[in-house]
Amino acid sequence: MVLANDLKRPARTRSAHDLVARGIGQDIMKGRFPVGSTLPGDAELMEQFGVSRTALREALKTLAAKGLIESKTKVGTKVLDRNNWNMFDADILEWHLEMGVDAQFLGWLFEIRQTLEPFACATAALRRTQKQLETIRKALDGMYGCATNRQGFTKADLAFHQAILEASGNPFLQSIGSVIGAALATSFTISSPVSSDEGFAKAMQLHQAVFDAIEKADPQAASDAMSFLITQTAERIRISHGERALAKIPTYAFSNE
Repeated sequence: MVLANDLKRPARTRSAHDLVARGIGQDIMKGRFPVGSTLPGDAELMEQFGVSRTALREALKTLAAKGLIESKTKVGTKVLDRNNWNMFDADILEWHLEMGVDAQFLGWLFEIRQTLEPFACATAALRRTQKQLETIRKALDGMYGCATNRQGFTKADLAFHQAILEASGNPFLQSIGSVIGAALATSFTISSPVSSDEGFAKAMQLHQAVFDAIEKADPQAASDAMSFLITQTAERIRISHGERALAKIPTYAFSNE
């Protein structure tokens, strides 16, 4: 299993129902509450988590909104299949990372990035404003300034990708920021480009190419540069972490074609 703790959302005070939602959510992901099963009754869950009925009900509403459970009168609260879960939800991604993710999950993250980010980059090349370009440049400069700072580099890298999503002007593309964050957190835990001078130089070359294409308003070059960046990141992880460990990741996730 791969633990990803380098990149987290800003610390916040968690309410009782937040903690209960996280606890039940992770129990579902671990299979303690299997798909298709019915959750224990309110009294048992209240005792297990030490919360009031109000906090429990709020937690269940949160989980239902994320697609993990469904409550029906006189039937109970049923655990839904994974295909109902909102995998773009920041909490669901965070809970997965806290538990540790395997090669298959990491592969899914790279697949969705490769599907959406190159298009977002091409769109940003056409639609970005000068102010948005400066925001992307600022994030890139932040990466240049973190040659030996793993956490700082990660945050700047995330800011770079999120700024591009914002510049796309497409709210659906903007909403995948949590996926990018999860992918970066996981990949940096396995293999950080700031671990060596060569890795850092290569990472910056790839990100600079993305920025240059956006600055030149060249959508094809921007798309190609982002696609290649994602491919090379996945390849670095596969090499550093071992073919066997990442055997479940489809080979086309690492293809340059």
